[in-house]
Amino acid sequence: MLTFKGRLRIINVFLVISLLIFAVVVVVIIIREDEDMVPYQSDLLKNIVKMKEIDLLYVIDNNTYVKLKSEHGNVNIIDYNIDLINLDVTYTSKDFSIDAKALRGEYLSQRFLKAYDNITGHMDNMTFKTGPAGILEYDYAEGKGVVKNGVTIYQDNNSISSKIVEFDVKNNFIIFKDNVTVDYIPAQE
Repeated sequence: MLTFKGRLRIINVFLVISLLIFAVVVVVIIIREDEDMVPYQSDLLKNIVKMKEIDLLYVIDNNTYVKLKSEHGNVNIIDYNIDLINLDVTYTSKDFSIDAKALRGEYLSQRFLKAYDNITGHMDNMTFKTGPAGILEYDYAEGKGVVKNGVTIYQDNNSISSKIVEFDVKNNFIIFKDNVTVDYIPAQE
């Protein structure tokens, strides 16, 4: 029969083995918890959820919506602001449609969109692009936006460039400001 010291020694060995198994399981879980296992990770102390493959649809009214796609982004769960990487934007209304791409973007308070860095896109039969420092800001509620730090719009063989472009989707106008350049080739009859 085992003495008291022998039983205590066996219990201590089982306790140590149990703790080692628990530690190994925890280490394996930590090592395996990589970005491919879950579509998001969170930093709750900062109120941030990190997400992969964001696909967001924001309906403004019956005829107007904004669709955002991004490879990944950070969502602030308090104010619902989203920082986006490799952003694709589609804005569609009954009279107007635009598709754009940018290296970075922000979706703010379900009302504003900001896009940064090498913005490209098209609308109807026109295309546009900014330089590496390009910034697009758009207010969904007002239907107004601005592109800063240079933009060029192309249609057929013609183009217009300026440092700033302001546009109003609801009232259907575009204003080119600061260092405006127009390249126009008349159509051949």
